[in-house]
Amino acid sequence: METLLLIGPEGGDLLKLRSMLLKRGFQVRVGQSADLERLCEKESRFALGLVEAGSERLHDLVQKVRKNPSCKEIPLIALIRGPQVREMGSAAGLEDFLVLPADPEMIEARVRFVLGRLNHLVPGAGKRFGALEIHVDRYEVLLDKEPLELTYKEFELLKFLATHPGRVFSRDQLLNQVWGYNFIGGTRTVDVHVRRLRAKLGPKYASLIDTVRNVGYKFLEEL
Repeated sequence: METLLLIGPEGGDLLKLRSMLLKRGFQVRVGQSADLERLCEKESRFALGLVEAGSERLHDLVQKVRKNPSCKEIPLIALIRGPQVREMGSAAGLEDFLVLPADPEMIEARVRFVLGRLNHLVPGAGKRFGALEIHVDRYEVLLDKEPLELTYKEFELLKFLATHPGRVFSRDQLLNQVWGYNFIGGTRTVDVHVRRLRAKLGPKYASLIDTVRNVGYKFLEEL
């Protein structure tokens, strides 16, 4: 059973959402952004986080979650109000968003869609491609049971691509998602990291990161 984390201002909306999700078979924890350390304690394993900004800027709330060592690996869906749609361009680090108020069936459908798209590559889980294993909770990649020495950004890039298998991302999209909107460098940074990743993965598994000519890169769903 998937456990969801709801983060937002104190009030009725999150409690109503919690009640709805509980009825649909999820386990749910609710809390405020000021209490992230307790919410994301080590024994907690969340499949997905839903964040509602309230009076905070959405970008600030997402970055607060992403910078917290205990929470940074949780995939996030933003719960936003109509006027906040214009903030989505600066809210890097999100898997998806929902505009409130939303029908309960729509919320459940989006949650399950994101969980399926991520293929459960979340804290406490891993993904295997032959002898290649990606373990988010340990920040570790194994090849033939031996750890690969990846830099932080190499791991983040591999993880991001592997959580969206089959989906094509432009270099600009990868820069925004992995390096963030404030990154000064150009798109060549992506090419350099892809080249280094392929070299470390070796001839057999390098092909998992596929170049889409004149567009960008995608992660193949199988070798």
